[in-house]
Amino acid sequence: MNEGRARISFVPTHVAVICHDGPDSQAARKAAAQDHLRYVQTVLDQLALAGPLFSPDGQRMIGSLYVFKTGSLDEARRWLEADPYFAAGFWQSIDYRPFLPAAGDFVGGTIW
Repeated sequence: MNEGRARISFVPTHVAVICHDGPDSQAARKAAAQDHLRYVQTVLDQLALAGPLFSPDGQRMIGSLYVFKTGSLDEARRWLEADPYFAAGFWQSIDYRPFLPAAGDFVGGTIW
């Protein structure tokens, strides 16, 4: 570590949410897609990024990934639960994780 630089606090600043579809989710996902996309437009200020997850062959959507600009799990949960995809009920599991964007294009290099 460069002693001339300030120490970086590695504290989560975002919440990553990984949603895995249940079996036979494609019809429900398709039915809710337009409402979901309209909803996403309303929460763009709260999203660092979001998008679908695909099967290994890239042919089928199998889940969703969200990175919310909040350190609050409760706040991220409220935003996700307002999404029409949540109401459609096709996600088999949802995993909320505190997250710190630390390196890559997303943060313009590194935070250290």
